[in-house]
Amino acid sequence: MKTYLFRLTFPVGAHFGRQGIGLEETQETVSSDSLWSALINAFALMGEAGDVLHEMDGESPPFVLSSLFPFGPDPDDQRKRLYAVPRPMTSPAVHDAALLQRAGKELKKIRYLEPHHVLTWLAQKPMSAQDLETVQQCARRLARPWSSEAPEGWFQTSLRPRVALDRSSQNSSIWWCGVLHFRHDAGLYGLVRVRDDPWKSRFEAALRLLGDMGLGGERTYGLGTFGVDGFVPLEKEWPELRQAQKTTRRLLLSRYFPNPQELPELGGVLEAWDFEESRGYVVTGRYATSLKRKRLIFLREGSVATRALLGRLVDVTPDHGPALGLSHRVYRNGMGFWFP
Repeated sequence: MKTYLFRLTFPVGAHFGRQGIGLEETQETVSSDSLWSALINAFALMGEAGDVLHEMDGESPPFVLSSLFPFGPDPDDQRKRLYAVPRPMTSPAVHDAALLQRAGKELKKIRYLEPHHVLTWLAQKPMSAQDLETVQQCARRLARPWSSEAPEGWFQTSLRPRVALDRSSQNSSIWWCGVLHFRHDAGLYGLVRVRDDPWKSRFEAALRLLGDMGLGGERTYGLGTFGVDGFVPLEKEWPELRQAQKTTRRLLLSRYFPNPQELPELGGVLEAWDFEESRGYVVTGRYATSLKRKRLIFLREGSVATRALLGRLVDVTPDHGPALGLSHRVYRNGMGFWFP
């Protein structure tokens, strides 16, 4: 299997919901299980969903996805492209413990790092005060919202008005929806570890079809449609990986749900982690339903382990789904994508 990087650009904006009340909030990332579920709907329109699910439910899945993260131009050199990688949840190694205490609060504010800094962080190579300052300066350039004070930012969030009508009285009420707009040379990128053709070609075809279908919420209003660019081997886009320090630690770039064989060893493998709940409604093909799928608790992006863990698909079909007209099972993807 080979790892590829692909870029998605959203010309009319997108809405990627966040947990909470209302639709005002939107985030600049898409989780791997949400992206995978959207791709399965694209495969369904291609008539290949059953084949994909059969192949995925094994020890050697045909492809494993990361979540989607922001990319954009370098503020110092607009011709250069930067990629935001989640900061590992472990603490970096330093020459002086007091140094980490002084810089701890600022380091915790960092959300993203550049790939080569992630590798240094995971390798536990001791950093000096100057090294930590360099890491922080580089991190400030990543995934910044744009404004009049920061015109080099990668994206901006706006609120669009919507009107809801009461079914019985027809009285109207206004509400607001958050919309994410990327600049023309920014967007989201993802990584996929995929078998050679025909699976690589099938994955690309489904991804391009999904671009026409749309990703995220508010697709009725045209949001979420995207173009696909730069489907290239990872080493070509991140050449620094070839000279990177070897490390046994792995950074989770997807959501992860352990399979039964991995459960007993999690305590000895995981070094730092956090959880995130996944919930929502069932979407089948191009149609949303009013059926709620079962909730799951995933390990989230940024978790660190001493070795890669496989994970598994999880059946989240509602208990009474078939009785309510649901004609198929519903799955979420908890397979781990680990870096490097």
